[in-house]
Amino acid sequence: MVACIAAGAAVAACSASPSSSPGSSTLAGGTLIPAFSSPTPLSGETAPASASGAGTWSQAASIDPGLDLLAVSCPSTTYCVTVDSSAGGSANPGNALTYNGSSWSAPRAVDSPNSIVSVSCPSISFCVAVDDAGNALTYSGGTWTPVSGVDTSGQFEAVSCASASFCVAVDNSGNAYTFNGTAWSSPVVVDQTQGIMTAVSCPTASFCVAVGGTGAFVFNGTSWSPPSTLGAGEDTGTGPPDGVSCTSSSFCIAVGTDGGVYTYRGSSWSTSATVDELNGEPGGGLAGVSCTSSTFCMAVDQGDNRSVTFNGSSWSAPNMLGSGYGLAAVSCPTSSFCVAVDGNADAYTWHS
Repeated sequence: MVACIAAGAAVAACSASPSSSPGSSTLAGGTLIPAFSSPTPLSGETAPASASGAGTWSQAASIDPGLDLLAVSCPSTTYCVTVDSSAGGSANPGNALTYNGSSWSAPRAVDSPNSIVSVSCPSISFCVAVDDAGNALTYSGGTWTPVSGVDTSGQFEAVSCASASFCVAVDNSGNAYTFNGTAWSSPVVVDQTQGIMTAVSCPTASFCVAVGGTGAFVFNGTSWSPPSTLGAGEDTGTGPPDGVSCTSSSFCIAVGTDGGVYTYRGSSWSTSATVDELNGEPGGGLAGVSCTSSTFCMAVDQGDNRSVTFNGSSWSAPNMLGSGYGLAAVSCPTSSFCVAVDGNADAYTWHS
């Protein structure tokens, strides 16, 4: 599975299904509270009459006041990690917070004062995070260990780990870096235009997809392909991709800044019109996506706090999470549970 995300990564290959009871209580960093869902067909695919985005989002849980949450990764229904970045205030970024199936921990400083932009956890015992200063951090045995100066030519944007011995991180200068379990590689230029690589997803060590302003790039275990152009423009509903999630070498979903969705089925990409439109109005742009299989994906909107789900052939109508900041990332370890985070330090859980 994968999800990551624009910040984020593939879940267990970047995004836990205990049920929480209504009402609220406060623990360490806050307790999640369940509370809050007609289909838009995907171009080139058949929409079943019963397609729906049914499911329930919790109320927002403020778990990291004063900071932005840009990424989340859930390898199981009882373990998630989210990381924070500066929101321009006095609070110090560089923290990690964990979810145990019912509540979030207090923020734990692991990389202060840097902003952590992405995290990927292929298991509950191993994670990798990257920051805006070119550093990478590994979590193993309950301890976060920073590795300084991995990216000296750009700024990390995203990371995805298929296992504890294989991760790929991408940056804003078109480079990719590979982690083999002990060390990081030198940069490999993936985008010759040195464009921003916004997201990457690696379900295995022999297959990854990275997306950015010039399209999608496929890694076959040895080398990266030239770009497949995705997105016709900012105002067409098919803007440049911001997030990607792959479950295998034959299925990926990439999401665009204007709500455009792109599907990869092993050899080429198909494109849809916007799937993030409510009452005729486009959303703020899809920022992240997490797929557990070719029949379930969840994508989130960066401007309007709403989500859309994919059932294998069609997308649901947008599901509002309530008022607030736009969602930055989502991670789904199963088709019945997801976690999303936003730029207001809020976390949400989704159950179906």
